[in-house]
Amino acid sequence: MSNGLPPNVSYFMSRLMGVSTSHFKVFPQNSGSQSANKILRFELPSNTLLSTRSLRMMFNVTTTSTSGSAQVRLPNDTRSFIDRMAIYMGGVLVQNSFSNYNTLVHAKKALGADRCSDTTLTHPEICRHVSYHTGVAFSTANPGVEARHEIYDSLANQLAIVDWEGFLGTAEPGIIDTGLFPQITIEITLADNVILPQMVWAHSTTLALAATTTTEGIAAVGAGTGSYTMDNITMQVEVLGMASSVLDEVVAQRVSQVGYLSIPYKQYFSFSSSHSATSRFNVNSASWDRLWVAWRDSNGGSVSAAVPVAGHKFKGAFTGLALNSATTDSVDLGIPQYDSGGSLDTNREKYVARAFNFPEPVATIGTTISNFQLQINSANYPAYKLTVPEAYALTMNSIDVYDKTRIMSLDQYRRNYFVQCYRFCLPESDYSRLASGLDTRATSAQCALVTENVTNSTPCFIFAEVTSELRVANRAIEVIV
Repeated sequence: MSNGLPPNVSYFMSRLMGVSTSHFKVFPQNSGSQSANKILRFELPSNTLLSTRSLRMMFNVTTTSTSGSAQVRLPNDTRSFIDRMAIYMGGVLVQNSFSNYNTLVHAKKALGADRCSDTTLTHPEICRHVSYHTGVAFSTANPGVEARHEIYDSLANQLAIVDWEGFLGTAEPGIIDTGLFPQITIEITLADNVILPQMVWAHSTTLALAATTTTEGIAAVGAGTGSYTMDNITMQVEVLGMASSVLDEVVAQRVSQVGYLSIPYKQYFSFSSSHSATSRFNVNSASWDRLWVAWRDSNGGSVSAAVPVAGHKFKGAFTGLALNSATTDSVDLGIPQYDSGGSLDTNREKYVARAFNFPEPVATIGTTISNFQLQINSANYPAYKLTVPEAYALTMNSIDVYDKTRIMSLDQYRRNYFVQCYRFCLPESDYSRLASGLDTRATSAQCALVTENVTNSTPCFIFAEVTSELRVANRAIEVIV
């Protein structure tokens, strides 16, 4: 406020002189091509003002297959290539290297709760016949391997990862003086090849639309195993400078008063199980804020084709001289599954990789009534068993940041985006740097996810979101989980 008045009716501004910005390109410690399950390490610049939100990893990627009768495509979202991500400061683990980082990204994305705002370099959709990144069709004239796989091997067509979960995306403040910290190292473990959709190759024809979610065209799994290779990997970082000593004085004053600088950030702990009625886990944290639960497709752990999203286009609606068949004069436009014109923006193609497809784990979707409930130290949360609509309503009430323009039907939620979120902190507490979640340090929370009428042995991925605190003083650090 200014003069006791709120900002929206006050006239004031501030000015900071002598600010400068620059960008650096950081190369990984391990040079050359990198493939699935390899580890990348980047050392961030020291003694600079670093913008953690501005880090971008650029790379080229090439796909191939062990089978000559398959086509390989990249999954939606470049963050799919990350299985684990850890951050070390002077050898001390600051961000927990939890597994299935990419699954968490897609779980948030399914609900529109992720922060990824760029769509130009992040490969947001799966391509079928023509790459929207290059504008060029995947060639069918030559049945050679390189002609039909998705390949971006030119520096002019690089992809990027621009948003991050954990410390880089949530640390406050988002601009830190790295001179206060020991050497900061980012360690990224690349995902397994199973994330790549692989489809049947039909000689001299383009990859067709699917007939169902599992048959024909892009939905029919190809033989062999797809793989990917990354090249020209770099990390772009933004550094800033200030001509004045105001920041140094503020930091010195804060350290003299409290003894350290406090930097809150989000951290995650992951649990996975082959769920059968009950999945148990435990959480030990000073502020347990949310629990994310993603039910993955039972075939998501093996070589699979792309999955058409419910409601979007399937095979059909030919135009040309021949009726209901493809000729040299015909074009397959596709028919939306929801009415012929496609209600709820479904008059287009849309696919997800099966590794990140989240269907409701029941015998018959829409008919079998399933129930969900959490137990935390024998206390039920919520106090009643949740049906699917109730679970969705509770989930959206548990999310502070989400895309309000996102259109999703209940059928799509059940068939492709079945993710739940349970909140244990105050609403919008992240905006005020308030750690208000459950404190489970005295007695580790013994938790269980209990369900009814859910198919046995369903892959279940559970992520505990906590607010951690990094305390820094004289290049010494302490992490409060």
